[in-house]
Amino acid sequence: MFKTKRLLASLLTFVLVTIAGSAFAQAGRDAQINLVVSYPPGGLSDYFARLMAPKLSESLGMPVIVDNKPGANGAIGTATVARAKPDGTTISLLPASVLTTNPWLMKDLGYDPQKDVTPLGISLIVPNVLVVNPSVPATTLPELLALMKAQPGKINYASVGAGSSTHLNGEMLRRLAGVDIVHVAYKGAGPALQDVVAGNVQMMFDNLPAVLPLVQSGKLRAIAVTSAKASPALPGVPPVGQFLPGFEATPWFGFIGPMNMPADLVAKFNAAIVKAARSPDIVEALKVRGGETIAGTPEEMAKLIRSESDQMRQLIKDAGITLN
Repeated sequence: MFKTKRLLASLLTFVLVTIAGSAFAQAGRDAQINLVVSYPPGGLSDYFARLMAPKLSESLGMPVIVDNKPGANGAIGTATVARAKPDGTTISLLPASVLTTNPWLMKDLGYDPQKDVTPLGISLIVPNVLVVNPSVPATTLPELLALMKAQPGKINYASVGAGSSTHLNGEMLRRLAGVDIVHVAYKGAGPALQDVVAGNVQMMFDNLPAVLPLVQSGKLRAIAVTSAKASPALPGVPPVGQFLPGFEATPWFGFIGPMNMPADLVAKFNAAIVKAARSPDIVEALKVRGGETIAGTPEEMAKLIRSESDQMRQLIKDAGITLN
């Protein structure tokens, strides 16, 4: 009898473990993991996702396909992930603003960042850079601010979407410098940068890895970085805060899945994300472009979402930022 009970207990344990670890397998052998990027191709989210996808595929044993779903400052793609089955076949890589800023700008967001998604881990931090078209007669931030003051309402700045870090950086500059500049929102970094390079918009804040090749080729001029210190990737380009005290912002990117993902599946994804982010080729690829890969836990990411969401709510309220 005792042996029988032990055998039954062992079988029950085996079944429970198998069930807990089978959520991934339930998608089927021929399934793939859709890595949703809520912006068009050409931006940092897309670039980093395509770097990470093959590494994640190796660790998870399934094809990882980047799926661009742009629009509404990342809200469209993120809402798609929030509504997906929590079986591991749909995840997303996104910038912090989609989780910490959108809720304070959009009435019908389609998801609650603190309830409807599952944090999987932060994987990248990177400063933004203020860049201008070379035709702009300013090579330093003081010169650019003087130009803004001499031409109120005439200088435009692009962003990847209303409420994004690229938008909020512009609003911080406007408020701290007391200048009148005009915001032009795009659906992603690719089309926004194209218009700045073409001279249709004079300037833009964007992620350093995305703009560095354009700066190096002379298509854009770097004026200042948003981090507290200068970036080794752009020697000689000072922080905005050197001229406007109180200006500091370092955007981060992280992975999420749908709500109610099983704990074992979350752990499996986090392990794969950490392994990929620490791989030498990805570390080097981001380093030469000014980014820094990190390995955060889901719990750390959830905590950061809550704290930064509170900060963004206050900033947006104080600045009176609304969506047009």
